[in-house]
Amino acid sequence: MEMQVIHLIDDVTCVRLDGRMDTLGVDQIELKFSASAVAQGRNTIVDLSQVSFLTSMGIRLLIASARALQLKGKKFVLFGASELVLGILDTVALDQIVPIVATEQLAIQSINS
Repeated sequence: MEMQVIHLIDDVTCVRLDGRMDTLGVDQIELKFSASAVAQGRNTIVDLSQVSFLTSMGIRLLIASARALQLKGKKFVLFGASELVLGILDTVALDQIVPIVATEQLAIQSINS
């Protein structure tokens, strides 16, 4: 699993993920993801467009990060999920905890609203 962190406008970090968010993939990025998304205390949008598979370990990482940022008064938004990944997110009703939108622009708008 690969991860790229980009600091966007204002107080927004974009984390771009590429690969499988399974046990091995999450193990490869978990510390860096948490340090980039949560420790810095910035609003965070996560690009899932290149995530090919998502398991409970990936879902756990996303939920934990969203909750930690919420405690800091910051927002966490997911965007760009493929049909397969979006189906998994829908099955676990992750949108009840984390906003899920189609594009980066919509994710930024969600942060700013």
